[in-house]
Amino acid sequence: MEGILFESHYFRHWQDNVNISSGSKQVYIIRLKLFQDYLESQGFEGKLDFDKFHGSRDYPDRFLPIQESFIDRFVHFMQEAGKPDSSLSITVSALKNFFGYLSDMELICRNPMEDYPLPRYQRPIKNSALSKEECLALLHAAIKKDPFFRQDFVMIWFMLITGLRITEVRLLRRSKVDLDNRMVIINEGQKTDSNSVSISLSLALELQRYVNHPSYLKWEKQGSEYLFNRKGKAFPYQYLLRKIKKLCKEAGLSKVVTPHDLRRTAGYLMQAGGMNLIEVQRQLRHRILATTLRYIPPLEDLARILEETS
Repeated sequence: MEGILFESHYFRHWQDNVNISSGSKQVYIIRLKLFQDYLESQGFEGKLDFDKFHGSRDYPDRFLPIQESFIDRFVHFMQEAGKPDSSLSITVSALKNFFGYLSDMELICRNPMEDYPLPRYQRPIKNSALSKEECLALLHAAIKKDPFFRQDFVMIWFMLITGLRITEVRLLRRSKVDLDNRMVIINEGQKTDSNSVSISLSLALELQRYVNHPSYLKWEKQGSEYLFNRKGKAFPYQYLLRKIKKLCKEAGLSKVVTPHDLRRTAGYLMQAGGMNLIEVQRQLRHRILATTLRYIPPLEDLARILEETS
C-alpha cells in the first residue's frame, strides 16, 4: 500500500501488531485511507512524524505534536463532503484505535484521540422479537424433540424469561442458579458485569426437574458445572446457533432466529406481561434506559428523543 500514512512506520507497526479481528482491521484500513487522502490534500509529504506535526511560521525550528484541532478539520471536511453520521462514527473509531495503539506503544508522545467524542450515531435495532404464538411454537418443537430430558425446551424457556445473552447462557454454572429464591447470578460472558436476574416459579420448578434428571446428574457427577452442557462441556457457540436454527425450522417459523432475537423477545414478553420499563431494564441489565426502549418496538421514538437529549 502506498501513501504518506501507509508507508509510515506508524501504520506498519499498527498493521502487524494491533489486537483486533481481521475484519475490523480491513474496515479501519479503509477509513485510515480517507485520513491519508486528507493529509495529502493538505500538502503533507515525505516522512510522517506525529510528534513534529504542526510547524511555526515565526519559529521554523519549533514543532508541536498532532492536535485535536487537526482531527476536527478532518471530520468537518468529511461532513462537508456529505458523509453520513454512520460513516463518521466508524472513521473516528478507526482513528481512536490507531492513535490509541500508537500511544500505548509509546510511538507518539500525545494521543489526539484520547478524549475525542464519537459523532452522535445510534444504529437502529431491528425489531426481530418473536410473537407469543411463535414462542409457543418454538417451545412445542423443543419439547416434542425430547419429551423426557427436555434440555432444549428448558434452555429456550430460560432464555425467553431471563433475556440472557448467548455467551452468558453457554457459560452459566449450576451453582449460580438459586432455585429456592428464584434468582440467577450472572458474572460470565461478553458485556457482563456481575448482576442477577429473576425467574418465574414455573420455570424454577421445571429447572428443578431438569437438574434432577438422570441425564443431567450423569454429567454433574463427572464434574460438569454448566447448567446447559453437551457431554459435560459448555455448548460451543456455533453448535448452539445450529440448534436454535434447527428448532425454528421444526417449529415452522419462516424467519431466521438468532439467540439475540430471543433476548429481544424476552424484553417484549416482559412488557406484554405488565413489567414497567425500569423492571425490564433491570432484567435485561441495560446500563441506560434508552437501550431498553429500543428493544421494545412501540417506544423506539421515545428512545431516540432520550438519546438526543441526554
